Amino acid sequence: MPKDIKKLILPFAMTGKDRFKPFTKDMEMAAMFYLAERDRKKGEGRVLKKAEEKLAFIAETCYPIWLIPWRGRTLTFDGLEFTNPAISYDEVPDIKAFENDVVASSTSRQVYMAAISQNLSYFQNFAGKEGKTIHGLITNPNFTNDLMEYLQDAAEIGKEAATKAILKPLLDESEVATSIGELADLRAMLEDEIKALGGSMKLLSKGTKEQAKTLQVEIKKTTKEYDQKLRKLKPKVMAKIKKIQEKRNEEITRVSQKYDRKLRTFHQQRIRAERDLERYSSDIARIEADIKVARDNKDEAGEFQLTSKLDEIKKKLPLLDKEIKEIDKEIENVEDAKKIEVSKVMAKPNDRVDEAMKCLHDIEAAKEARTRMEQQELASLEEMTASIIKQIDIMIKAKEAALNEIDGLGTSEKRRKNALVYITIYFVCYETDGEKRYVVYPPSSVG
Repeated sequence: MPKDIKKLILPFAMTGKDRFKPFTKDMEMAAMFYLAERDRKKGEGRVLKKAEEKLAFIAETCYPIWLIPWRGRTLTFDGLEFTNPAISYDEVPDIKAFENDVVASSTSRQVYMAAISQNLSYFQNFAGKEGKTIHGLITNPNFTNDLMEYLQDAAEIGKEAATKAILKPLLDESEVATSIGELADLRAMLEDEIKALGGSMKLLSKGTKEQAKTLQVEIKKTTKEYDQKLRKLKPKVMAKIKKIQEKRNEEITRVSQKYDRKLRTFHQQRIRAERDLERYSSDIARIEADIKVARDNKDEAGEFQLTSKLDEIKKKLPLLDKEIKEIDKEIENVEDAKKIEVSKVMAKPNDRVDEAMKCLHDIEAAKEARTRMEQQELASLEEMTASIIKQIDIMIKAKEAALNEIDGLGTSEKRRKNALVYITIYFVCYETDGEKRYVVYPPSSVG
């Protein structure tokens, strides 16, 4: 073992701050003898009495502990290598295979979409769990923290160690260096995996952005392409619709004129009947006045003649009223027929207009369908990419947590060189019927 390694020894009994009377070596030995005797089996039992143990020996022993500086902290190693912890870590999926798949599929959006869809759960779970054994490393934080506090009572090992059983480390400095190297390798692997996962995230994000940009260009191109078709075709369609509407208007005019002629005839008949009715009403008033004059003049012959004429006129009035009503009915029938036929004429061109507009509607529907598909494809691509990136981010956080655990090993005390610390313990041996029992007493604090 190199001579420049600092060797320290820790006392068995640590005096508390509130104790003023020194705790001497004799007191320590007496206390140990008391503890050893207290724990010795005295052969209790009446029916099946056990054999009484004998105290074979009490040995003051020094247990070797390595203190190794590493990354601004101090790691603790068990010199007798009873502690061999396995630091477990999660295995990431084959990152290179994923990246190769992303790069190889980037030549075509359809292939890229298929690759992303196929790898949607690629980083959902870790590939497995592995462990690396770090020989001798002590990971119990309670022990390491207590040891650092205990070190203030340490002294450099001297001649007094000759009276103690100094246990030689089974884990020498070169083996400690090997363990440190394995720990460093594990840490470097975690860093590399974090970096590789971050690289995959950036590669995927970049690839998707490029595909999304291409798709957005295609969406604009699709819109422009269909808009050009609509602009080119619309004037022809509108001209055709205009002709249809003009023809319809001509037909409406023709139908309206046909019925208007009939209506004019009936309205003329009604006017004549109304005029006859007015004339007869005037005649009745005039004749009634003449009858009164004849009656006043005692002209019986004249009165009779006038009365006969009045009766004849009055008989014509109901006939005229009936004629007017019949004419009104005919007018109403003609107007209804006109409305029906005009509606039919207007309905026919609507079908032809719809037929003419069909090509425009088809282009608009095709434009909307294609644009919607491309927009859905874009949304799906971004959604799948976000899902994979989230999975990768979870893995990165898990790896960072594992890295922090490694960086948190040991204590925060800073050291420049390796040190070998011997912890004083008492080793007690009991004997009974040829069998031996051993008890270890660790260091204690004396109040």
